[in-house]
Amino acid sequence: MIAALLSLATACQAGNGAAPTPIPSPTTDTLGTAIAFQAQATRVPTATPWPTATLPPSPSATPTPTASTTVAPTLAVLLVSAQATPTAYPTNTPRPTQALLQAAGDNAPIADTFEQTGELRDHYWLGRPFPRDPSNHIRDYASRNYPYGSTGGGQFQTHHGIDIQNPLGTAILAVASGWVIYAGSDSVMQFGPSTDFYGNLVVIEHDQKAPTGEPLYTLYGHMLRVDVQAGQRVEQGQKIGQVGATGVALGAHLHLEVRLGNPYDYGRTYNPDLWIRPWPTHGTLAGRITDAHGHRLYDVAITIQSDGGPSRTAYSYADDTVNPDPYYGEHFTYADLPAGEYQVIVRKNDVLRFKGTVTVEAGRTNWIDIRLN
Repeated sequence: MIAALLSLATACQAGNGAAPTPIPSPTTDTLGTAIAFQAQATRVPTATPWPTATLPPSPSATPTPTASTTVAPTLAVLLVSAQATPTAYPTNTPRPTQALLQAAGDNAPIADTFEQTGELRDHYWLGRPFPRDPSNHIRDYASRNYPYGSTGGGQFQTHHGIDIQNPLGTAILAVASGWVIYAGSDSVMQFGPSTDFYGNLVVIEHDQKAPTGEPLYTLYGHMLRVDVQAGQRVEQGQKIGQVGATGVALGAHLHLEVRLGNPYDYGRTYNPDLWIRPWPTHGTLAGRITDAHGHRLYDVAITIQSDGGPSRTAYSYADDTVNPDPYYGEHFTYADLPAGEYQVIVRKNDVLRFKGTVTVEAGRTNWIDIRLN
C-alpha cells in the first residue's frame, strides 16, 4: 500500500526579478506521489522497453479530480519553424584537483588523490515551473526522496523526471520560451510506458537547441487543467496549466521531464537537475560511482553531510532506462546544495566503503568520482 503524504520542508524563492530572499535548504521530504506499476505497452516510436511491473496498486489508488475541468483538445503538432540562433555552449574553468578518501576493501579509508580534469559544461538554461515564494506556500524544489533515475529506495519504478509537490490548482509556468507541440490528455497519444500515464500534459519545444544540436523539450505531467494549445507560442514564466493528480499520480504534484531529440520517446529523458538553474548561493553536485574495475554501480545511496547541517541522500541511477547527460556522463546528482564543503559517504551493510570531501561552488555543477574497492 502507498504511504500517506507527509509534510515537505519549505524552502522557496522570491518572484522573478525581485531581490534574492534568503533560502533555507530543504530538509528531507517524503514523497507523496506513487508511480503506478504498469505492464509492457506498445510505444511510439523506439521507446526504451519498460521493466516488468511488480506490486500493482489497487485501481482505486489513483484519484481523479472532483472539479469539472475543461482540457484543451488532444493535438500533436510538430512545428517546423525558424529556430533562434543557439547561444554558445558555456564552459567553466577546469575542475580543481581534490583530495578524496578511497576505501581499501572493507577496511578504514586511505588517502587518495583524484585529478578532476577537463572542463565543466553547465547548461542551466531553464527556469523553474513555480515562482519563488517567500511565504513558502508554493514550492519550487523537487522531491529528493524520488529524484531522477532513482527508485525511491526500491519502492517505485525508475523515475524519468522530477516531482514538485504543490496544492491542487497551483499555476504551472513554462521553464523557457518555445512552441507548444502537444497539449491535452495522453489517453490516445503515448508519451510514457503506456497511455493514460501522465494524464493531462503539455510538451514544449524550446527555442534553444541542446548542446548536442538536438531539439530540447520539456514535458509537464499529471496536470489538473491545460491552459495552452498545440501550436501556441509561450514565453518563459507564462502560465500553461494547473497542478493536478491525473494519470498514474497519487497526490497533487507536477512531474517535469527534459527530453532531447524525440519528444514522444520515453527513453530520451535527461536529468532536469543539470538544466534548471540552482538557487542563488547554491550549486549542484554530480558524479559517478563505480567498483574497483570501473563498472558502474546502480541504485546506491550516497550520503552528503555538511558540518552541523542536515544529512542529505542522493541515489545513483537504478538502471540504463534513463540517460546520463551527454557531456557529464553522471550516475547521480543532488541539486540546490548550499555552497560549502561536504563529506560524501557510502556505506554497505553499515561498513564504510567511501569517504571524501567535495567543495560545492554556487551557480555551477560540482563533480566527484566515487570508486569502491
